[in-house]
Amino acid sequence: MVQSYCRCNIKTIVYIDGFNLYYGSLQGTAYRWLDMFALAKRLCTEQNPKSEIIAIKYFTADIKAKLSTRGDASWAAQQDYLQALKKHIPCIQIIKGSYAISKAKYHAYTDPIDFDTKHTVWRAEEKQTDVNIAIHMVIDAIDDKCEQAVLFSNDTDLVLALQTVRERKPNIIVGTIAPIRGEERQASVELSKHSHWTRHGIRVDELTSSQLPNTVLTRKRLVTKPDHW
Repeated sequence: MVQSYCRCNIKTIVYIDGFNLYYGSLQGTAYRWLDMFALAKRLCTEQNPKSEIIAIKYFTADIKAKLSTRGDASWAAQQDYLQALKKHIPCIQIIKGSYAISKAKYHAYTDPIDFDTKHTVWRAEEKQTDVNIAIHMVIDAIDDKCEQAVLFSNDTDLVLALQTVRERKPNIIVGTIAPIRGEERQASVELSKHSHWTRHGIRVDELTSSQLPNTVLTRKRLVTKPDHW
């Protein structure tokens, strides 16, 4: 439902949790060559036509070729994508965390749990992303950088960031877009509780119409959408 606000050109900063967006909406699809600005603009102006996106902050981490299905090709594809984003979207800022890989032991997925048996696995964890998003959201709000803050994530670790913005800057509109597909997953109730509005999911047609050009000329070379994307 579209809400009305009595102001023109609502200056909006969009905060995109890349890990959450990928696994919630993009993994296994043909829409990974995503134009973040086109998608954010479509969803934000659908909520309020006066939304004016002045910045997109995309939080991600360089993948590890060691744990990628295509090895070095997967890493190269991600780097090409990031270069294409920076060239095609002047207002985007890419903030990187990191991946930590370690050996761990876990119980097999059985019911009841077999506590006597553990399997050794590789464990990959994305570090710093949640903290980076939270800090950027709070600082931008305190510094009056925007009139609306829109979060693309369904991660409840970010509840405190939304709550803090609402409490410290009650004049700022807070929106949440849950990047989920299908009915088996639901938007976080806690994130919605601390948002003025929540978008439950991203449709396939919205992803389809929000794609980068197949080739993007960067400062150094021509970047092409990977064949396997």
